[in-house]
Amino acid sequence: MNIATKDRTEPLRVRPMEPASRLLGASIFPSTWAGRAALFVGLATILRWIVAISTGLTDTEAYYSQWVRVPALSYYDHPPLIAWTTWLATRIARAPWAVRLGPVLYAPLFSALVYRLAARLFSPRAGFLAVTLLTAIPVFFVMGVLLNPEGLLAPLWVLFLLLLLDLRENDEPWRPLAIGAAVGVAFLAKYTAILELPVALLYVAGSGRTRRWLGRPSFYAGGAVALAVASPVIVWNAAYGWPSVHLHLTERMGHSPGESLAGALWRVGSAQLLIFQPLIVPALIAVLGYAVFRSKRDERWRFLATASLPVLAFLWTMMVRAGDSEPHWTMVGYVPLVIGAAGLIDANSGDLGRLARGAFAAALVLSAGVLGVYAVHVRSPSLAKTLASYDPNADPLNETLGWDRVNAAVGAHAAKLGRDAVVAAAHNVLCGHLQAALDDSPAVYCPSPRRTEFDFAGRRDPPTNAPVVFVDSDRYPQDAAFALPRLACTHVQDVEIERSGLRVARYRIHECRPREERRP
Repeated sequence: MNIATKDRTEPLRVRPMEPASRLLGASIFPSTWAGRAALFVGLATILRWIVAISTGLTDTEAYYSQWVRVPALSYYDHPPLIAWTTWLATRIARAPWAVRLGPVLYAPLFSALVYRLAARLFSPRAGFLAVTLLTAIPVFFVMGVLLNPEGLLAPLWVLFLLLLLDLRENDEPWRPLAIGAAVGVAFLAKYTAILELPVALLYVAGSGRTRRWLGRPSFYAGGAVALAVASPVIVWNAAYGWPSVHLHLTERMGHSPGESLAGALWRVGSAQLLIFQPLIVPALIAVLGYAVFRSKRDERWRFLATASLPVLAFLWTMMVRAGDSEPHWTMVGYVPLVIGAAGLIDANSGDLGRLARGAFAAALVLSAGVLGVYAVHVRSPSLAKTLASYDPNADPLNETLGWDRVNAAVGAHAAKLGRDAVVAAAHNVLCGHLQAALDDSPAVYCPSPRRTEFDFAGRRDPPTNAPVVFVDSDRYPQDAAFALPRLACTHVQDVEIERSGLRVARYRIHECRPREERRP
């Protein structure tokens, strides 16, 4: 009774209701910079996964994916880690999404390590900004989808930088051994990792706080660890006469016919602007200059300058010298500069800070706009039709189209030539894509003018007296008579790939027989 009376007489106390926007924000948007970075990376990963499952393989992806057919300690073009990890992924399935499973998973790991490094050097907010800026750079987004050695190298490179930074404040003798292991694994991903050794030496020797390591045996033992981990590549190359060394330091050196030094500089510079974004590249070069300027007074900037300048200088030089260089080689050299840019945006509240924030926002808007335009292009060729300068051979989307038709046509001509027929092309990535599309049935050979991985897999020259279905394309033209001089080849079919009336690819098919069997 007393309770009932009390309930009736005491005023009802109602807590004020939280604003709906505050409740919604608390439930959806993380309150920490680490949480915001994780949310951003998660959204980017979902977007990458959508791209990975909705598009076919590019030519280069198909070429790399076929290395799993020949387990080896290393491969002609690259070290073995890309093949080993792809072999594991394709145990799940052999579809394009399985081939790309590794890159899609490496990308968030890379972002997490970049966040950690930027947060240690500057602040958690700088970590968030670094992750956002990296994702806005086109090549970093794309390399988180496509099968490529850079997707593996990127997180391993940042891990190396984190371990190297630890040498300044820590003295445990195992730390150089961990750095050596990281360098060795990175070298299994791509030969560019060899540049980590001079970066480590320059950083350690550049300051009294780190120079103490030069007198410790464990620092040099780290080099032995790196050599041991990288030994599969060394053993394979030694067994075949160092072909990968000759490829990267000799065979591919030299400008394209008629290309001057000025032309080579333009080729490299314009490609850097294109794939790293024209608003971002000049800003990152400015950050490099700032890092060099501050390196004498600020250990953080010395670290970033040491991790970037030697790497970019070497790679830019090699790219100018190599006529077939690829612009994404410099990815790892820009990572420290992106972190430095994030640090500048985070720390400056004056005119420099406003300028940096404005450039950052403009870069994000431009990248989002480019992504939107390309998404429209993927769904419809209407934009391409309006461009008089559109070159279908320069559009990577077209590499993914029409392979069911190519497969059917090649299979029909192989059946016509008989059960001993094989398939051939004369460019490594075209050979790789044919092998992927046909599932290597009939067997694919690659009599290219230059050596390819097919040479080391025993698939250079087709078997003697075997009839051959030879394939070339507008993108990779080659004379069948030149590629197969002992055979008599007849052009029998063109497979034209169109998108709503726009021809985006053409594959030419030839039937080639031993000369004594040639039919009138």
